Amino acid sequence: MFSFSQRIFISYVAVFLLFITLMYPFTDQIVHRITNKAMEDRADDLIEKIQTAPNNDSIIKLLKDLKATVFFRMSVITDERKVLYDSRIKRLIGPRFSQEYVVNHPEVMEAFKYGIGYNEDYSDLLAQKFAYMAKGFDFHGKTYILRIAFPYNYVTELTKDLKFSFIVVATIVLLLFSLLTWFVINYMTKPIQQIINAIKPYQDGNEPDLPEIQLKATSSSDEFQKLAETLNSLSIKIRNHIAVITQERNVIETVLESLLEGVIAVDDETKVIYANSTALNFLGIQRSDLIGKKFDASIEAKCHELLIACQLNKKILKETLQLKKDGKRIILDIVASPKKGNQGAILVLQDQTSHHKLLEMRKDFIANASHELKTPLTIVRGFAEALHDNPDLPNSMKEDMTLKIVKNCKRMNHIILDLLTLSDVENIPESRMQSIELLAIITKCQKTIKEVYPEAIIEMENASKQNMEIVGDPYLLELAFNNLIENAAKYSKESPKIRINFQKNNSFIKITISDNGIGIPKEDLDHIFERFYTVNKAHSRKLGGSGLGLSIVETIIHKHFGKIHVTSVMDQGTTFTIELPIERITP
Repeated sequence: MFSFSQRIFISYVAVFLLFITLMYPFTDQIVHRITNKAMEDRADDLIEKIQTAPNNDSIIKLLKDLKATVFFRMSVITDERKVLYDSRIKRLIGPRFSQEYVVNHPEVMEAFKYGIGYNEDYSDLLAQKFAYMAKGFDFHGKTYILRIAFPYNYVTELTKDLKFSFIVVATIVLLLFSLLTWFVINYMTKPIQQIINAIKPYQDGNEPDLPEIQLKATSSSDEFQKLAETLNSLSIKIRNHIAVITQERNVIETVLESLLEGVIAVDDETKVIYANSTALNFLGIQRSDLIGKKFDASIEAKCHELLIACQLNKKILKETLQLKKDGKRIILDIVASPKKGNQGAILVLQDQTSHHKLLEMRKDFIANASHELKTPLTIVRGFAEALHDNPDLPNSMKEDMTLKIVKNCKRMNHIILDLLTLSDVENIPESRMQSIELLAIITKCQKTIKEVYPEAIIEMENASKQNMEIVGDPYLLELAFNNLIENAAKYSKESPKIRINFQKNNSFIKITISDNGIGIPKEDLDHIFERFYTVNKAHSRKLGGSGLGLSIVETIIHKHFGKIHVTSVMDQGTTFTIELPIERITP
């Protein structure tokens, strides 16, 4: 790429060559005009002198006297086209010359007709080419012609000299003008170069901000100094504007990154211009694999269709999408909204997995509760109808039926109480939270279980030397630990052996409850905290279980911002591990 001064010089050279090219044809014309003008002027001078002669003989005498002062050939032709006088021919042909010699030269004939004539022709007599000019004049009422012959080689030499002079002068002018232009441009553009040099590091990415432009003092820098000051002022405004935009963008990105919803922005060609971490996590894709690339069907077909459709229809569109992530199903509500001015669209991904799971849990809960209540209710109704329809039944059979009715009523009552407990646990008021001694509550549970299961051996480890004070609901925590210890005793094949271990650090207390019971199958471990889930329904029903006990325990622990975990080995025993925070966590 040529610089500005180089382009100027090239332009000058092009103009120079064009000038030379156009001047060559005009040079010949200029030389001919100069020659003709010189010959015509000389002819006028001679005619003026000839017209003073009284007769033809005087003309001849006059021209012979002037012959020494005239360097070209001259002739006088009378009105009869006879040669009156010729300055060269008589000397060349000698006695053969006669004044009766008639000429029919083109220039002479043209002069007789128009008053002046011009022609170029080769002279066999003089063995060279001449330029001839003939001009008519009045001599005592008759038309005479003065004919002048100029050697054409003089014209050629003059043309060459003139062309060479044109080239030399034009070349000198070109060089001088180019030198002057280069000096002026270099002098005038030096401040511009300083501005460019100051900005270039920023343009090349070596500087984070546009630097201040400082010009060196020059005689022509007044206007450029104002330009530099203007650019500096604009630079400051641009930096401030960029800072504001960057700050606003960072705030927006921070807000978008904090959203639980995934957000993806595309342009009118569905090229992704932004995607927050939540969206990338939902789609299971890296940022570098999405930003700056088209959101096509290979990423997610339904999302791609919705992005295209919302722009075509110019309205907000919604859909539900199911994906698999880490082997688990997630349900997303996707909303595609077109941007104003057909500039693209925004895709919002809302995780509705918990909501759908909650709906399913409610349905399952209602179904399970109905089922659990329906069975004892059916038994009670069946025995009641049997007693009503058969009043003469034996007393022993009546007593057995009555006992079964009472037993199933108790079971229904137990289920209802557990359901009410679950409802109560879900809504613990803050007023019930108080500072309690956890060891005292578990000791109380130990005594309660010992009364029901006197053969059970319950050992507490690392308890005597530690302060177990936490903030919680004493009634619910007692219910939870009572449930766990009772299960440990209830589901043992022989004499129950239960170990309760305490560990404490600065932030939480860990309680481990281990037994030597029948154990829990591995496939059931992930489900035992689900409501109405029982490992062995017949065994649980026999022992009076409703399938809500462990669900109540888990809910109580979670409401106290704790964690509960279970491990088990079949026929060897089960271990429940509970971690409770010492300080109350503010949700």
